[in-house]
Amino acid sequence: MNHTTKFSTSLLMAIGALAIVAIVASLTQNISSTAYAQDSTPTAPRTDIGVSGTGRVFVAPDTAIASIGVDITAPTLAEATKQASAQMTAVINAVKAQGIDDKDIQTSSYSVYPITNTSKEGETPKITGYHVTNIVTVKIRNIANVGQVLDAAIAAGANSVNSVMFTVDNPAKAEEEARTLAVQDAMAKAQTLATAAGVKVGKIIVISDVSGGFQPIVKSANYPVADAASGAGPVETGQNEISVTVEMHFEIEQ
Repeated sequence: MNHTTKFSTSLLMAIGALAIVAIVASLTQNISSTAYAQDSTPTAPRTDIGVSGTGRVFVAPDTAIASIGVDITAPTLAEATKQASAQMTAVINAVKAQGIDDKDIQTSSYSVYPITNTSKEGETPKITGYHVTNIVTVKIRNIANVGQVLDAAIAAGANSVNSVMFTVDNPAKAEEEARTLAVQDAMAKAQTLATAAGVKVGKIIVISDVSGGFQPIVKSANYPVADAASGAGPVETGQNEISVTVEMHFEIEQ
């Protein structure tokens, strides 16, 4: 093959390569333009009414959860832990004697820490005693016996009743009622908005339960050792609020 033939072949190959590059570039530009055109399409404006509704139901609590414990300070660690153990054992036995099942008594807090004196600058603090706290959570299923259970615990040596919470053991039925009220509330709001805007409420597009539950009533108390003999006193259960909130969207009809 002479030099002229070789040169022609090389020239043709170069021209073909340039043509392929030009075609690929053109296709890429067309794809990018199409994608840009699709992305730049404006979204349609919303044509719905969005509202939220809340339903509330008040029910009498049927269960109490009490935090009961002993708070002991003694010169030595052995004496503090021994006294706390004996005192808490007596408290638990007294609570069980009131009909509380083992499964409804649970240790929620146990702490031991040293007590030190106030030292002068440069001196090392010295341990003067130990503090032991043992707290149990007691679930009282017969709410009428709350005062009786607390009195028995205090008489047995409990010197710390931190709180009593009144709750509903099974709130499902009340939540269902509150949910129905929440939907009715949302529908009424949608109707008010539509009337004010001169349109009609169409079919439901979205409906969702965005929150729910009940608010337990918590009563705080603290009975020091000196007042233990006086008992827990009267206990008022009040009412619990169970609330549910829903969110709804409706089509707009002209």
